[in-house]
Amino acid sequence: MQKIVIIGAGIASLTAAEALRQNGFDGTITILGEENTLPYQRPPLSKAYLTSDELPSPTPIRSPNFFRDNKVEFEQGGKVIALERSAKQVVIQGGRKIKYDTLILATGARPRPIDLPGESAKNVFYLRNLDHSAALRNALLAPECEKVAILGAGVIGLEVASAANLQGKQVSVFEANSRAMCRVASPLTSNFVRNRMASAGVMFYFNASVNQILTEGDRVSGIRLSDGTTKPADVVVIGIGAIPNAELAQDANLDCDGGIIVDSGMRSSDPDIFAIGDCAKAVNVSTNTPIRIETIHNAMLQAQIAAAHICGKPSPPASPPRFWSDLNGMKVQCIGIATGYDRIQRRPTESDNACEFWLFSGDRMIAAETVNLPTRQAKLSKALSG
Repeated sequence: MQKIVIIGAGIASLTAAEALRQNGFDGTITILGEENTLPYQRPPLSKAYLTSDELPSPTPIRSPNFFRDNKVEFEQGGKVIALERSAKQVVIQGGRKIKYDTLILATGARPRPIDLPGESAKNVFYLRNLDHSAALRNALLAPECEKVAILGAGVIGLEVASAANLQGKQVSVFEANSRAMCRVASPLTSNFVRNRMASAGVMFYFNASVNQILTEGDRVSGIRLSDGTTKPADVVVIGIGAIPNAELAQDANLDCDGGIIVDSGMRSSDPDIFAIGDCAKAVNVSTNTPIRIETIHNAMLQAQIAAAHICGKPSPPASPPRFWSDLNGMKVQCIGIATGYDRIQRRPTESDNACEFWLFSGDRMIAAETVNLPTRQAKLSKALSG
């Protein structure tokens, strides 16, 4: 009986397991998760989880019955430390080995660390997992927390800034680039979002280089910019991007370059090993170049593609990447990839609190961005796919 092992316990791995069964795979499926919990949704960790009055329980990706209904073995709390490709087995911390016929790497990504004096002080946070979110929530709710500094104006940084602002904190966002969300949104959308967050009290500092996290004793007390300016802070949150968890693949001599290189079927340089989700670097329909995309939509689509290829079934239709975020009451949604455009068209909306932008390369629309227009997504996605 064929055995598939999936390393990682996020939306990509569960979608892959589900799609394998839907495509008729009748062998064994084992999911290996490093954390001591059932797979949970990560988007709430930087949103509702930080603002709820009572500590919420993690939101499961699937019900506990999912594993029984799909005949999936789930092992939690075991870290995979090595791949032994010649023997087709993975090594769990402690020495136990698990055989596979096909291996799927869904190892995700982790926050990019910052190398600054004071980075290890108390109340300096990164945000990736449940423990990170719980610790940050406790710090934000502490009565002595008044000022919050966010390093990085990407999506995670803005989500945390929004949550802290809603709690009445004095929030300052420091970004090395000239605008917010510069890697995922056009200037018009990022400026729309920034202006509304600024009107709610969030302070933004662009082209700002932080060179030190200041401390008093073992606790953070502020930050110092490269021009010598200091800003007080009771909590500092670092959100300067993510690094793919590709070390297992690299140590096993799989092709890697800013992620695990995969083909159109999500197969790595080893034909028996696939990679999906945040750790994988694949050619995307929107760019026709290898790219790593950190979105739920991408993780699920790549999981379905991998499952189809493993089972010898047709791949699901290609669709443009997308992401969404909730920021100070704004629902921000983007379809496609905001790069390579030469023209932006603003579409009319009925409210000043909403906007819609179409991004073009020549005469071809390559991306669309909306704020507070959630019902537009299906139509815009169809237009881009066409």
